[in-house]
Amino acid sequence: MTTSYFLYPLIAYLAGSIPFGLILSNLFGNGKLQELGSKNIGATNVLRTQGKLLGALTLFLDFSKAFLPCYFLKTDCEYTNMLILAAPAIGHMFPIWLKFKGGKGVAAYFGSLCALDIHTCLITAIIWLCVFFICRISSIACLSSIALSCGVFAYIRHLKHLEFFNQLCVLIILAVFIVAKHHENIKRLLSNEELKF
Repeated sequence: MTTSYFLYPLIAYLAGSIPFGLILSNLFGNGKLQELGSKNIGATNVLRTQGKLLGALTLFLDFSKAFLPCYFLKTDCEYTNMLILAAPAIGHMFPIWLKFKGGKGVAAYFGSLCALDIHTCLITAIIWLCVFFICRISSIACLSSIALSCGVFAYIRHLKHLEFFNQLCVLIILAVFIVAKHHENIKRLLSNEELKF
């Protein structure tokens, strides 16, 4: 067994755990990201509290930090590739640098999904946009698009071989984690207190 089987998932996790939102807000914003808004380090809270430019840049970097390792780090072991696929989003949600208290993993999930299947990613992004423009609530758009992404991926790729099934399992597990990380948003949605854009 080569060292890449252990090293690549670790690299993917460490890349995913880089808190770009926090770094950008400290360098170019007001430096109080974890004290403002939802206190989250993700792009949505950066957008709300630090402005559109830093919000967009955070979104791009959080997407890229998942896309790049998932796209370039590949091995001949399918189970290692599954870990690589999951690692960036897990790193974003549970970063070692922030005592495992991170963001909600949405942008990183999209990055991993794009590296896995660009068609599924594009359709999922369109779903996100459609839901968001209807309700103007980011959390609803995130939760609904990510939940549907697993079905979209299954429809596009079909259950033809083990590799596909493993990838689908990873997406489902990540989707469950992301929904769990949105528990405060879900509470606010149920009480009709979630903020709109």
